[in-house]
Amino acid sequence: MSDDRLKLVETCALLILLKEGQEIANADLKNERGLELKRDSRERLVKRGLVEVRKEGQRLFLNLSDEGWRTALEVIGSEPPPRAGFAGATIYAQVDAVRRYLQASHLALSDFYAPPGDVEPAPATGTEPTTDEVVAQIRKAYDGIAQAPGDAVKLVRIRAALPGDISVARVDEALTVMNRGADVRIFAEANQKTLTDADRAAAVTIGNQDKHLIVIK
Repeated sequence: MSDDRLKLVETCALLILLKEGQEIANADLKNERGLELKRDSRERLVKRGLVEVRKEGQRLFLNLSDEGWRTALEVIGSEPPPRAGFAGATIYAQVDAVRRYLQASHLALSDFYAPPGDVEPAPATGTEPTTDEVVAQIRKAYDGIAQAPGDAVKLVRIRAALPGDISVARVDEALTVMNRGADVRIFAEANQKTLTDADRAAAVTIGNQDKHLIVIK
């Protein structure tokens, strides 16, 4: 009898898509998040109606289907797959905690995993952080997202990780200052066709060019 449970890598892919709330390039799953979703796992998720795959040239883009949004946590289940180890046990424990919270709060999955731009900003305190403080916040956000120093991280992810009381203008100012440093590089995505609307909105303009990625060594 075959085990119809999701593999751990498939569960992790679903959780990343839930958190991001938007389409992700399959290559970005591997290069930015360290998760390689191979063809058989992609096809399993598509066959189960959880994920939609779009091809553009040689690149694949993944997004949760409506069914994925509705049933992702239910499909993940409560028990990790065989040989999932302590990492799998930890992930499934957290999924179970989220599931129980949603049930108790009578919330939909989409209420918990708000897409980028849907999160309410924090109430204004009257004092905006200084540029140096924002630079420190950006570096902290980068360290929490990048797999290793020198990894390219999208600015849309950096902005989403920053406190809500920092204005766009202040973040742009901090990024411009950081770009002058020897250990920072902020640059444009070479393949502009891969950019989402969120990527474009999160870009910072430096030297009359929109830039979408940051590297900190």
